Amino acid sequence: MSKKRTILLVSFIVVSVLGMWLRHSHQQAEKRKREELFRRLATYTRPEQLAPPEPPKPTPPPDPRSTFDSTLPQESLDLVRQQVGRGFKLMEARFGDTLTTFKVSADGETVQQYLFAKHDKRLEGPQPVQLIGSGKLADSLYDPAAADLSLIPRLAREAVERAGLPDAQVTTVSLSYPLFRRAGEGPEWTVFVETGEVGKDWQYKHVTFDAKGKFKSIS
Repeated sequence: MSKKRTILLVSFIVVSVLGMWLRHSHQQAEKRKREELFRRLATYTRPEQLAPPEPPKPTPPPDPRSTFDSTLPQESLDLVRQQVGRGFKLMEARFGDTLTTFKVSADGETVQQYLFAKHDKRLEGPQPVQLIGSGKLADSLYDPAAADLSLIPRLAREAVERAGLPDAQVTTVSLSYPLFRRAGEGPEWTVFVETGEVGKDWQYKHVTFDAKGKFKSIS
């Protein structure tokens, strides 16, 4: 092989090796750029992430008051007034120690139910109430002014006394029209008193009073 061809061959090999090295170096540099970009994206903090998180809302402490010996019934009815926002009538108001329900008609044609949970003092509703029977709805509605809720503590105490059950307690107090009533008769209070354990030694009494708190009957 001539000296000239040898020089050309060596030059070709050197150029080839140099080209391969340059391509390898470029690929490694691009790889490092991508890795740096991915690292920056992974550690990027959005502006809203820099703000301190909102503290959790404190859970309101349980209300120690008894529904049957406090202003809780009136407070729950006031919430219904605020929610409905206009004149309405009641079909039933039922007060329990933890949950109170109101069946309300604002148009005289339909009835909506509202629930008041004592533990968080929140009013839920309205939920539609399915009406049954063929009677006129107006005959089952009364003005909220007829509900003297200040009577409830006295009615609860008297009902327990009249029931005569050992270790009895009131679990519900409701105001609605009786199923059968005389003309002109208003809504009546029904106080449910119970004692014992269901399925074991459970006993109960229904004690009824008229809208003004006068005793009517016990069953």
